[in-house]
Amino acid sequence: MKPIAFLLVALCATETQAAVIHIKPSLVTVFDSAFNDVTSIAVEFNANGKARLRPAAELYTLQIDFSFTIADLRDGELGFGNAAFNVHMTNSLTQSSVAPGWNPDSGRTIDINPHYSVGLWADNGDYGIAGDLQSIVVGTDPRDFLPVGRDPRRVLGRNGYEYFGNVFIELSGTHGTIGSLSVEGDGGSVYDANNKLVDAGVTVTGGSIDFLVGVPEPSSFVLLGLGGVLLGAYGTRVRRSRSNSNGRSALDN
Repeated sequence: MKPIAFLLVALCATETQAAVIHIKPSLVTVFDSAFNDVTSIAVEFNANGKARLRPAAELYTLQIDFSFTIADLRDGELGFGNAAFNVHMTNSLTQSSVAPGWNPDSGRTIDINPHYSVGLWADNGDYGIAGDLQSIVVGTDPRDFLPVGRDPRRVLGRNGYEYFGNVFIELSGTHGTIGSLSVEGDGGSVYDANNKLVDAGVTVTGGSIDFLVGVPEPSSFVLLGLGGVLLGAYGTRVRRSRSNSNGRSALDN
């Protein structure tokens, strides 16, 4: 193998082995205009980044929870350090007028000793323009980590998705309304054996949710598709009939 080819292979191998932090948004609760929980009657489908809601004569408020996992740690990388990301919304989605902005998970603490505890997160907030859901950062401070086995911060996101905050957004209940919420990763880090943050090669990826209001059931799509095929076949038959008729008329002339 030529030296340059060997170098390219080595670089590609290093890149694929870099730690990946994935942030997932999830629709967890739907509220009506009076902020009553109507999830059980409003949600028709909610899985795999797709959410379908029943039409309603009012505005829906949606609670979107955010969680992360971390994978592909390299030698010397021990766990999650921090992650920065942006939240984007399209079409008719807007932030809640009642509860706008980022809502961090702030209730969980770690007992350092019988007399002292610290928050699970060292950073958890919107560090851009207030309330714009850009430059949100969530992270830990490994400098005060307890020994292995005694501190849950050492394994955050290692064994499944870890919740860390939410936002409330509004969506019209009008039939045909669509919208999309997505997460854009903006850098991150892991911690090493010396309890220091390192960011070499760390990638932050984000998921998304597409919202639809009043979309027909799958069976309706099948019927619509079948109807389209039948109409297409009928149209083709009519065109052929007209073509043959025109051809006979030309011959007769």
